[in-house]
Amino acid sequence: MNILLIAGHGGTPYDPGACGCGYTEAVETRRLATAVAPMLSKYGFNVTMYDQSKDAYKVLSNGGSLPLFGIGYVLEIHLNAGVSDTGGNGATTGTEVLVHTAESGVSVEQAICRRIAALGFKNRGVKRRDNLWVMNTVHRAGISHALVETCFIDDADDMKLYKAKFYDIARAIADGVAEGFGKTVQKEDDEVVEKKTVIIDGGIYTCSCIMKNGENYIKMRDLEQAKFDITYDAEKKLPGIVPPQTRAQVYPWGEEVQQAIDTLQSTIGLEDATMVYLLKYQYGDELVKKLAKAVQGKA
Repeated sequence: MNILLIAGHGGTPYDPGACGCGYTEAVETRRLATAVAPMLSKYGFNVTMYDQSKDAYKVLSNGGSLPLFGIGYVLEIHLNAGVSDTGGNGATTGTEVLVHTAESGVSVEQAICRRIAALGFKNRGVKRRDNLWVMNTVHRAGISHALVETCFIDDADDMKLYKAKFYDIARAIADGVAEGFGKTVQKEDDEVVEKKTVIIDGGIYTCSCIMKNGENYIKMRDLEQAKFDITYDAEKKLPGIVPPQTRAQVYPWGEEVQQAIDTLQSTIGLEDATMVYLLKYQYGDELVKKLAKAVQGKA
């Protein structure tokens, strides 16, 4: 199926759409559309991204048209507004999806709503409209259209969750479309592994980096080359890492001798080379311990 993905507002002259809580709708719709597109493609949909330099509404109202040839579904991304709850009241206003009043089935849109709501947003459901220019144009072409009102841009609770769950929201939209059209929904995004050069504690290493939802993760086993210890807590059943600087140092001559070396170096300033020279004697370790006691007045 071919899907036309439209980010609402923008265009020239610029229409920011709704604004609130430090966000601009036209900016966020483009961020979301850009995130959703490759997720839809993974499901085998052919995605056409509507020109993000344009506002579909303005184009149509000025006599223009939409690239609908061969399109089977139109997905339009927006953010809602109207509650003016920029201080937050502890509850989200929520998500909803708009369809044309004559739309025969809404299983796709219900799946989108349900999956976004599962992230913590109130589910406002699927609502029918017949007074939206883009929607009416698409409907007259015999194509189903969904306008996703992701959440409320002027609700602090909505936007706090939006910020924290941005990629999860994008995936919920894509998963909802896939579910509604009968595809097997992936439990999570496939991991993309790439070899990358990174700096760890000042050292340069080539590690396997897992890219997922816009974040990079280094495989724990690759940290071993940076001299991290990989541990496992059998009681808590959790893995862990111990940085080199916090590991207990193991000395070939033992902890007691090392303490003596530290004492000599801190009190009389003996160099490393001198300490190595002394330790080469047959009883060098005992000599070093006696010298340390001597300088501490314990002989």
